[in-house]
Amino acid sequence: MASEEWEKYLKDSLITEEMYSEAGGADHEDAYASELKFGTAGIRGKIGLGPNRLNRYTVERVAEGLSRQMQKEGGGRVVIGYDIRHLSRAFSEAIASVLVQNDIEVYLSEGYITTPELSFFTRRHEADYGIMITASHNPPEYNGIKVYGSDGAQLTDVPAGALSDEINAVEDFFDIPSADFDDALEAGRVIHIDYRHYEDYQQKVKSISGDIPESDLQVVFSSLHGTALPVVEYILRDLGFHHLHLVPDECEVDSDFSHVASPNPEDVQAFAGARKLGREAGADLLVATDPDADRIGVEVWHEDDYVHLDGNQLGAILLHNRLEGTEFERLPVVVKSVVTSDLSRKISEKFGAELVEVLTGFKYIGAVARSLEADDAREFAFGYEESYGYLISDFVRDKDAVQIVPAIVKLAAGLKNEGLTLVDYLEKIYAEFGPQREKMISHTFEGMEGRERISEIMDQFRRNTPREIEGRQVRCVEDYLSGERRFESGETAKIDLPSADVIKIHFDDGWIALRPSGTEPKIKLYVSLETDHIDEEAKIINDMIFGV
Repeated sequence: MASEEWEKYLKDSLITEEMYSEAGGADHEDAYASELKFGTAGIRGKIGLGPNRLNRYTVERVAEGLSRQMQKEGGGRVVIGYDIRHLSRAFSEAIASVLVQNDIEVYLSEGYITTPELSFFTRRHEADYGIMITASHNPPEYNGIKVYGSDGAQLTDVPAGALSDEINAVEDFFDIPSADFDDALEAGRVIHIDYRHYEDYQQKVKSISGDIPESDLQVVFSSLHGTALPVVEYILRDLGFHHLHLVPDECEVDSDFSHVASPNPEDVQAFAGARKLGREAGADLLVATDPDADRIGVEVWHEDDYVHLDGNQLGAILLHNRLEGTEFERLPVVVKSVVTSDLSRKISEKFGAELVEVLTGFKYIGAVARSLEADDAREFAFGYEESYGYLISDFVRDKDAVQIVPAIVKLAAGLKNEGLTLVDYLEKIYAEFGPQREKMISHTFEGMEGRERISEIMDQFRRNTPREIEGRQVRCVEDYLSGERRFESGETAKIDLPSADVIKIHFDDGWIALRPSGTEPKIKLYVSLETDHIDEEAKIINDMIFGV
């Protein structure tokens, strides 16, 4: 669709003329090169004018598609939440207005909320769908729409595909019927979420960890300008923890993320402010959550410096502590993604837990949790991905950083009382199970050319898979796109998981995997080896694959 036609509607698009004028050159071309596609991770993209950007019209198109899908299903109820990003509230109101026009019952958060709260509220309101307006940890020019099912988990492949078809069938972006939001709110057609549900969520989080033991543990916390405050502070206070130091500027809501180098707790740079305050306060633990509070990162004061725990390391600590300290009524089930460390398998075996492996995407972990609801013999124990997403209790069906904060603070407080740190705890795990180390390296390729480049890299690696990588014999290749596992002997086996653009290569001492990101213009290399020199070995493998 030509940019000239879209420009006619700029005034009512929610995009300012300043925002539009800043998008020039290749960015402007990309905005009209294609349409935003609703995938299994929902929609995520840059804010701007055009069919490949988030604006009033593309957002209303999603709402209209969902309305049509729900009408086929007999109508129903939707819960909507939003984070602190640019236009998040406006997008939530635009979606609500379209849904109400189609006689859909709408519950809307009165202010910003966390993503895990949206999952919880969807279940608590017995809604048919939930919608969260967020782009998680992406840069400030991005936003997105996540859609949840009645179980509080993001839509898996089949329902997401059905919704995508309905959205794509909406051909006219500029003629979507919509109610007046203020009138709908006044008439009670849009209802604000009851504050009692916020309290219920906090109570459930507190029940996971219980009271935090007295100690002189000092914790620095940063919400990275996002939604985790005040809920995290309330919960820690109620559990008896009062040594919390907030990074001043970073704990203020800010859509531009002005005071952080990165709003992503995976990134060591995101901890710069926390480290500065931590040294001043003598803090033992630094904790940061991403803007919608589904991901969490941790740094630990150990041997005169702060140590950044990667997603696999924090996951191993949380998993071990969960299985070691919990009496389960049924067989505990641990769920991890295919690119998450196999250390989880060893830990699960020690404590007699079953390990289930799923594709990348927390919706698949949520789907396992749903399948266990009616299981008299098994129960959900823990789910995680190496990308800093964790879930202890499945009253939420998405990753939940708010659950993790009191759990990790309680563990760290108990360890400090013994003269130990979380790093000591991790080293004990390594001593018992072996030196399993992981490294993830990502490469960014922006725009239409970038998407083509990522596709080209995956295609080349798939067609020319090496038999040996840096002296390691390839024992097995798993291609999740074709659903085939190929062994060194020439034998093949089926992979019993949905199709996904992932290639995983196994060696005697570990594996590597390659996959495009589902939410960012990146391709990711995962390296998992039994080694004490993961940085050096991962760099060699990365340079070989990407021709650096």
